[in-house]
Amino acid sequence: MDERKKEETPETQQQQPQTQRIKHKAEPTRHYPRYKIPAYIEIDGKRYKLNDWSVGGCAIDGLPDEQLDKKWAVGNFIVPFDTFETVIKDIKLEFLHRRPDGSVGCRFTELRPEQISLMQDIIEAYLEGSIVTLDEFINVVKREDLRETLEGRRPKPPKRGGKEEFLRRIFVLSVLFSALTLLVIFLLEALHARIFIIKPVAAFYDAKLEIIRSPINGFFKTKYNWQVGDRVKKNQVIGVVDSPASFSVAIPSPVTGTVVEVYAKNLDVVRFIDPLLAVLPDGEEIYVYANILHSDMERVRVGQDVEIIRQDGKVQRGKIVSIEGSPSLATFHSITPLPAYSLSWNYDRVKIKIIGEKVPLSDLKKSVDVVIDLTPTLLKPIFWILP
Repeated sequence: MDERKKEETPETQQQQPQTQRIKHKAEPTRHYPRYKIPAYIEIDGKRYKLNDWSVGGCAIDGLPDEQLDKKWAVGNFIVPFDTFETVIKDIKLEFLHRRPDGSVGCRFTELRPEQISLMQDIIEAYLEGSIVTLDEFINVVKREDLRETLEGRRPKPPKRGGKEEFLRRIFVLSVLFSALTLLVIFLLEALHARIFIIKPVAAFYDAKLEIIRSPINGFFKTKYNWQVGDRVKKNQVIGVVDSPASFSVAIPSPVTGTVVEVYAKNLDVVRFIDPLLAVLPDGEEIYVYANILHSDMERVRVGQDVEIIRQDGKVQRGKIVSIEGSPSLATFHSITPLPAYSLSWNYDRVKIKIIGEKVPLSDLKKSVDVVIDLTPTLLKPIFWILP
């Protein structure tokens, strides 16, 4: 809203009466009575005279058909006074129809409180026949601006309906659905891991090795520079041990196989039963041995398929070929003074054969992860979605 002051000339000053009593006839059939108060509407930079108007709407004279066809417009409502004009900006208009007298009937839409208040003040001033001054309208504008500011500071209730409300509901439903989905997945994963998945305490590659040991105390002598992967034949002399008592004992290999561990080099000092070489006999394979708690053993069976996860992330397939029970607690008490909980009496050992590939000698003694999946075939599609 703003006020535009007209230029005063001596002629206009002489034409202005000291007091004005203006009477306007209202139309009683409307919700808001229409008044014949001089006013204009400015649309797209062009002014049109109003035949009559009220807070609810107006009748515009001379409005072209192209404007009427648009159905909607935004303009400035202008009321002239003796020495100034009052302009109410951004009035939204809805064109309704063209009346018999040629004027176009329209209604005001989405009027703000300060716009309505200013229109009512103009109508009251004309009905009372009083002279309205510029200062009076400035006070009205200031009062309405203050009220608008105070209204803006009040917390407004959230709007209901519309696109924003629809998007808000979609967002809330999406968050709830995501949270519910994550909860269901978490519960399914916990249920699956607790009921259908068995993980050993420890698992590693191992094989039935032949350990060649020193028969006496002395110095180990050999003409071979033994390395991992070397072949050794049965009854082949791998070296001799010279005793300090001036005699020597030859050490033959009891098996034919591959050297997988070298414990003693040439001229090393060895004692009785110290290991010299570890040999993997021909015909022996490398297996995975897994230590499984007694509480899980009741669900483990020979022939079950297992999944073996190497340290490099590679996955191998295996099958349980045997189950070795641990010695009894009484046996451990009879052979060692150590506490029973520090030993292996609380788990059983499962022997697993790797299927479809050969394990290299370098993997011996390396640890792996083993997963025994007992999920029924019908339920596997359900748990397949789990991470």
